[in-house]
Amino acid sequence: MLFFVLFFPPRTPVFFPSEEIVNSLFWRLPAAVLVLLLLEKKPSFRPKKDFLALAAAFPALCMAGLLISLAAAFSGNSPEAVRSPGGVMGWTAVVLASLTTGCLEEAYFRVYFPERIVVLKPESLLSTKRTAFIISALFFALCHAYEGPWGFINAFLAALALSLVYAKTSSFPGIALAHGLYNIFVYLSVTLKLPGS
Repeated sequence: MLFFVLFFPPRTPVFFPSEEIVNSLFWRLPAAVLVLLLLEKKPSFRPKKDFLALAAAFPALCMAGLLISLAAAFSGNSPEAVRSPGGVMGWTAVVLASLTTGCLEEAYFRVYFPERIVVLKPESLLSTKRTAFIISALFFALCHAYEGPWGFINAFLAALALSLVYAKTSSFPGIALAHGLYNIFVYLSVTLKLPGS
């Protein structure tokens, strides 16, 4: 039930920067805190580990995104188009939405969901963290299925990369920031018309 409450809020069909700012501050950020509280985990800030996690995860996300963009262009099927935000309000909304979405999705898909899988099925094959991360990655990719098959594949690869970094570093702040910065990078690449965008 928590999954549907967190990822399927009521939405308007048109992007309104002010609505996106309100959603970021009053829905996504509190939802991420709620997820962490349910696990009784407080994100600890360890600058060295967090920086290493960010330094590993962000390039991996960018590389996966670039490879998916190139594969999509080569196949003749382009991924779902991202539009460049306009003006100060648009960019403010994109930055806040990207960072808070990264925080929420990482809290749920890399911290909460895998731990719940392991706890609920302690004697089964699902009891390994590796299997829990793969199942979580599939659910994460399903949440991005609206982006088409290339978006689904990109989300799955990104989830695996983020899961690996989290498993090695236990750095929630590092992967959450990497995810948020990658989302911002996608909008920047479209705005600057970088290759692969």
